[in-house]
Amino acid sequence: MSGERLLSVAEARAIDADARDRLGLPTLLLMENAARSVAEAAAALGDRFVVLAGAGNNGGDGLAAARHLGWRRCAIHLLAEPDAHKAPDAALQLRVLRAAGVPVVVGALPGPAAHAGAVWIDALFGTGLDRPLAGAARRWVEACAEARGRKLAVDIPSGLHGDTGETLGAAVRADVTVTFVAQKRGMATPNGRAHCGRIVIARLGLP
Repeated sequence: MSGERLLSVAEARAIDADARDRLGLPTLLLMENAARSVAEAAAALGDRFVVLAGAGNNGGDGLAAARHLGWRRCAIHLLAEPDAHKAPDAALQLRVLRAAGVPVVVGALPGPAAHAGAVWIDALFGTGLDRPLAGAARRWVEACAEARGRKLAVDIPSGLHGDTGETLGAAVRADVTVTFVAQKRGMATPNGRAHCGRIVIARLGLP
């Protein structure tokens, strides 16, 4: 990846803000573009999927990806419901799934034995994670890390610090990571590379 631009977490947020405020791109459109890229990469790994989604926009990417993949091929498990004020796009993705009658399990992990051979999509925590995982959040990340089957991480493997590549208590070790716009700095560290697997960069249609 020599010569490839590396983004700090702050720079990635600034790019999102610029796309919204200066270019006028709806954030929901960016989420749809992200989800489509995740779904394309996941479909190359298998034909059945377990989506573990968090309550923020990373989780929203995962919920939208399940729709693009075809929900009948997905077991969707949500750590907690998105707050409509803090993560309105993710909350909308959940409302869309429910309006379509798609089953979404909230607050309960799947049994790994029930999904042998499935691809696990890690949409729990994105680059905003900056402190050690604890409680249910850590249990979900550990469950994803320990699950049998190939794993795809959305933007960055959950549990990795986006700037330093440090493991924040526990982290998913992915076969493929679909990251947005450019690699994050932490992904280029030795620990980051070990957890990211093959990296796919989704440009999201930004000019």
